[in-house]
Amino acid sequence: MGYLKSIGTTFIYIGLFLALITFLPGLPPDAQFAEYNISPPQQFLTDALKLNNRLDDAEILFEGKLKGPESFTSRNGELFTTLHGGDIVKIIGHHIVPIAKFGRPCDGVWMEKECGRPLGLQFDKNGILYVADPYNGIFKVDVMTGEYDMIVDISKPIEGKLPLLANSLDIAANGDIYWTDSSQDFILQDGVYTCLANPSGRLIKYDSSTKRNTVLVANLGFANGVKLSKDESFVVVAETMTSRLSKFHLKGDKAGTAEIFIQGLPGLPDNIHTDGGDGFLVSLIVTADADHPILVQSLAPHPYIRKMLARILYLLEAPFKLVEDAYPNCYTKRAVHWIGHFESVKFLQHESVVVLRIGFDGKIIDVLYTSDGKISGISSAYILKDYLYLGSPYNEYLARVPLKRAFPAMKIELNNVADNVVERQDAKTPPKSIGDSKLTGSAAAPVASGTPKPKPAPSRRKPTQVPTQQQVNVDPPTQQQKPVTVSPTNQQQQAVTTDTPTRQQQPISTVSPPRQQQPVTVTPTKRQEQQQQQKATSNPTSAGKEMRPESVKVVPAPQPAQPSPNVSKVSVEGGSENRERVKPGTAQNPNVGQQARVRPTPQPAFTKQSTTHPHQGATENPSNAQKQSPQPAPVTGRNN
Repeated sequence: MGYLKSIGTTFIYIGLFLALITFLPGLPPDAQFAEYNISPPQQFLTDALKLNNRLDDAEILFEGKLKGPESFTSRNGELFTTLHGGDIVKIIGHHIVPIAKFGRPCDGVWMEKECGRPLGLQFDKNGILYVADPYNGIFKVDVMTGEYDMIVDISKPIEGKLPLLANSLDIAANGDIYWTDSSQDFILQDGVYTCLANPSGRLIKYDSSTKRNTVLVANLGFANGVKLSKDESFVVVAETMTSRLSKFHLKGDKAGTAEIFIQGLPGLPDNIHTDGGDGFLVSLIVTADADHPILVQSLAPHPYIRKMLARILYLLEAPFKLVEDAYPNCYTKRAVHWIGHFESVKFLQHESVVVLRIGFDGKIIDVLYTSDGKISGISSAYILKDYLYLGSPYNEYLARVPLKRAFPAMKIELNNVADNVVERQDAKTPPKSIGDSKLTGSAAAPVASGTPKPKPAPSRRKPTQVPTQQQVNVDPPTQQQKPVTVSPTNQQQQAVTTDTPTRQQQPISTVSPPRQQQPVTVTPTKRQEQQQQQKATSNPTSAGKEMRPESVKVVPAPQPAQPSPNVSKVSVEGGSENRERVKPGTAQNPNVGQQARVRPTPQPAFTKQSTTHPHQGATENPSNAQKQSPQPAPVTGRNN
C-alpha cells in the first residue's frame, strides 16, 4: 500500500512541475503557442502515381568527403552546392572545388554558428551567384574570384522583426530577390523549437533598385524552398511544417495576394527546383503516411503540450549555454548543438525518399520513390544534364540517378532544356531521305510523288514527260514535254552520270508488265544509228538540236520521240535498276557504257529514233519497243 502511495505521489509532483513549466509566464523560449490545424496527407497514390523504385540503386558520390549538400544550382554545366562548415563548392568531375566561405574556419559542425551554414543559392542572368546563410545574411558571390558582398544584413529588422533564419532564394529577371525567412523566433541551431512553436516564417522580396526588403507573406509554417514560375507570374514557397506549398501572385488580377498552391503533401517539403518545363520538383525531407505520422504535426492542435516540450528542451539546454558563455569549450558546444538542432530528432523520421513533380496548376504529375534504403533525408532533387542529383542537409555524400530512369516520360522535354536540342528536333522531324538531300527549284515541290522507287506500274503518271530528263533536270523547250518533278541525289548521280533522251525507248523490263501492251518497233542499235542519220538529213528540225554540255556534261543520246505514258513512267520508276533487269539475248551498244563512265564531249542530237539508255547497257527488245512519234521534240539542257 505504501508502494502505491509513493508512485502516486511521484506522479502528482511531476504533474505539478510540468504544469508550472507550462503555465508560468515569462519562461523562455519567447514564442507563440496557439492551436492550429494541418491538412492530412492526400490519398494521391492512384494507378498513375503508384509506388515505384525509380530512385533505387542511387549512385553515391564523394562519400565521407563532404557533409550536407543541402541545395543545388548550376552554371555552364557545372554543379554548385552548399555544405556544413560554411563552404560553397563547385563539383567538377570527381573534384570538389571551394568557391567561397562567409564564416571563419571551424573544427566541426557543432561550431555551425561561428563558421556559417549556407543553404539556398541561385545564379542571376549575369552569372553572379546569390547565397543565403542563416547566420550571416544574403551575399552575392563572384564564382571566378571568390569575392562576395553582403546584400541583406540579417542584423537589421525587416518590418520590426529580425530575419533569424534566411533559408532559400530565387532571382527574377530584373534582379529582384525572393527569399524566405523560416522563423522570426529561432536560429537554425535551435530548429527543433520551430517545430513546436506556431508558424512564423516569411516570404520577403528584396528590391534590387531600392535596396529594400518587403514582406510579402507572413506566418508561414517554416518557410523553406522558393521558386518563381517560368513566366514569373507567381512565386511558390514551401511551408515545411504544414506540408503544403503557398503561391503569391506577382502579375494579373490577383497580383499581391497569396493562396494555397497545394496542401496535404505526404511529408515535409523542403527545396523547390524546376522540372525543366513549367512545373516544379519538390523533395520531402520527411515522409508521412497512415502508418508513419509526423509527431509534431499531431501536436498542432495541442498548444500546451508543445509549449511544455519547448520549455523542457530549453531547461536542458540552458546549463550548457551558461557554461559555454563562461568557459567556451567544444563539449558544451556539442551539447547545445545536439539538443536544439534538427539532427537530434532525425531518429524520429521515417527513412524513405519521395520526390514530387508538381505542375503549373498545382497538381501532382509524377512521384519518385526509393525502397532499398540506400539514401534518406533528401532535401533537393536537381536536374543537370543526364542525371537527377539528390542532396541532403545530413548525409555525408552526394547521390544521383540517371534521368532517363527517374523521369522516362520527360526525356524529350528535358533534352530541349539540356544540351541535346538536336536530338529532340530529330525526334519531331523525320530524317531526310536520299532523294530529298538536294532539291532543285523546279523539282522541289512535287518530289513526294516522283521519288524513284523500285516498284512497277505506278499509280500516277506524267504522259508528257521525258523519263531521262527527270533524273538530270533537263527541261525541253517545247510544251509537249514537261520535266518530271524529281531531282537527283548524289548517289543517283554517281550511279548514273547522265540521263539522255534515249530513255524514251528503254526496254520494258519484267518490273512493269503493263507497259508491254505498247507495241514498239525498233531495230538493233547499229541499224538504229544508221536510220537516225538518214532521217536527220531528211528532217532538219531534229538534226540541229544539241544538248548543252555545261548543264549535263555528258554525251547526249539521239533525240527521243514523244513517249507514251507507260514508257515515260517506266523510266521514272526504273532508274538505274533496269540495268539489272534487261532480258537476256538483247543486243547491247558498246558505246553506251563507255559514255556513262568517260563523259566525252557532247555530240549533235540524232533523230527521234531511240537508242539504248546508258543505265540499261542494252538495247530495247524489239517485241517491247515503242512507236516513234512523227514529230521530234527538241530538247535543251538545263542546269541543276
